[in-house]
Parts: sequence; C-alpha cells; structure tokens
Amino acid sequence: MIALRKNGGKGMRLSDLPNSVFAFLLVFILASFLVPRFFSPGNLSTLLLQASILIILSIAMSLVVISGGIDLSMGGVLSMCGVIMALCLRNGMHAFPAIAVGVASGALFGLMNGLFVTWMKVPPFIATFGSMGIAQSIANTLSGKRTLYWEAGDHSSMLDFLGGNVIRVQFGTEASTIFYVPFLVVLTAVAVGIVIFMFKRTVLGAYTYAIGENEETARLCGIATRKWTVFLYILSGMLASLAALLVLIRTNSMQPTSGDWLEFQAVVAAVLGGNALEGGKGSLYGAVFGALTLYTVRSALSLKGIDTSATMVVIGAVLVVGMILNELAARHEKKLFRKI
Repeated sequence: MIALRKNGGKGMRLSDLPNSVFAFLLVFILASFLVPRFFSPGNLSTLLLQASILIILSIAMSLVVISGGIDLSMGGVLSMCGVIMALCLRNGMHAFPAIAVGVASGALFGLMNGLFVTWMKVPPFIATFGSMGIAQSIANTLSGKRTLYWEAGDHSSMLDFLGGNVIRVQFGTEASTIFYVPFLVVLTAVAVGIVIFMFKRTVLGAYTYAIGENEETARLCGIATRKWTVFLYILSGMLASLAALLVLIRTNSMQPTSGDWLEFQAVVAAVLGGNALEGGKGSLYGAVFGALTLYTVRSALSLKGIDTSATMVVIGAVLVVGMILNELAARHEKKLFRKI
C-alpha cells in the first residue's frame, strides 16, 4: 500500500488503493501500446472471461491468507468438483442438483481442511497440500483420467443459457472486432460482490483480520477462532467449486487436470493484491486486480507467441515482486506510524 499525505496536514491515504491497481493499469497500458491486437474488443472480452476463474480463486485464497492460513487444495478441489458435476450431467441429472452436488463436495473438502488446521493442529500448508493430492486423485479416478462430456438436452439447458452472452457488439467482420460480455463474467461479478459485501458489512472481515493478526488475542476477545477459521476454509472450497462450474460451462466438458497450478496463480494474485502471507493484512479488491494483472500479462505474452513455460516464469517473478512490494509498503507504514 502506498501512503500519501496532502499538504502535510491530515493524512489522506490514497494508499487505500492496493498496489495491484497500479500494477494492472501499468501493465494494461504497456500491453495496449506494445502488443498488436491486445486492445481489440475480442481480446478484451476473452481476457475478462479467462480471468473470471482466477478472480474467484484469488478471492478465496485471500480470505484464507488474511486469516493467517493458506489453501493449496483449491486446484485439486476445482478438478474434483468439476468432474463430479460432469459425471452427474453425463448420467442425466438436471444441472441444478448436479451443481449442488459439486458445491457440497467443495464445502466438504473445505470442512476437512478447516478441521485439520484447527482441531488437529496440522499446519495449513501441509493440511491443504495433502487435501490437494486427495482431491486430484479422486478427480483422476472418477474420470479415468479422460475428458468428460455429456449429451446436450433439457437437463443441461441452464448451462447452455449461462454459456451465452449478456451483451454482444460487433464493430467489424473479424472475430477480434466483436465485444461481448458473457453470463459467466456477470456470475463472477455477482459472486465476488456477495463475498466482498459479507467481508465489509458483517463481522466476517473484522474477525478474519483479527485471527490473522493474532489468533490467541482474538480468542481472548471472545472470537470463536476455530469456528470462523473452519468457515473460511468451507467458503474457499465452495468458491473453488464455483470456479469449476465456470470451467465446465466455458468448455462444455471437464478435464481432470483443469485445476493444475491454479492454486499457485491464486497465491500470486493474492500477494500481488497486498495480502501478506503471514496474515492480518490484505484486500479482496486487491486480489481481483491481481488476477486481472496476471491475465493481462498472460494475454500479452500469448499474443506475442511466447510459450506457456516462459509465462510461468513470469508469473513466478510477479510473485517475488509482489512480496517485495508488500514488505516495502509495510516498512513505509511503520515509518508513518512512528511519526504520528
């Protein structure tokens, strides 16, 4: 966070804007000028659609990270929930109960993670890393390590509807000249809006920060730290299942490896958004812009013809830069605090 003072008087903190906002604007402007076709309507629409999945995961990761934990299972949970929903659809189950089964599966793994961390005192890194392996194994076993499809019909009509567009404006004859806003982007915005509303307007946000800052102090202040920590992991699992639904609708299929490396990218987006891995500090808005920054970089590199392995190197570098910025911001805030 960058703090500014206005005319040496009362501290007007423009810094309430996370670093990722400025990073996104910088990367977006540079890509618009340096990368051909990046600023085209079609590419911008695709960028929003592709970023939606990571936005949901980065919000989930931020909730857990602010509380002082981490959730490395979300990639595996995404794959598992997606496979479960796809199998339900393949067997003729209506879309709504199929989605409900997938969300319940994500919530169950979140509950398991929360109980491991709070009651069995397993470090979050180990607990969720183990859960990731379990969830991924379930996804591979249920799918036979094959991409799952289902026959379109009345039972899947809701998914067909959600796979459409809210807005579609054509500026020319080429695909790159068509601007569209998919229902999936709207669904993402609604889900993120609900979580942010809960975080800002209920005790969820205050309790999450308090637990991340000092869990023992939070407990002595009357906060049921175990209950709220378990709830955060359940919410993370449910959001991972929602991300699985987006993958399923977008591709009209489900691969058991769809969640590979997404937990790592969610950590990068969260850290870039100002969420400190030690807990007690962070921003959900920052995570959203962190995800948008990552996908802006990925889109630009893809249009430049740079392969995926090099993209992962860049994402790793972004993580390191994000952690350095967070540390510098923390030192700057401490200096300002001493002057008050």
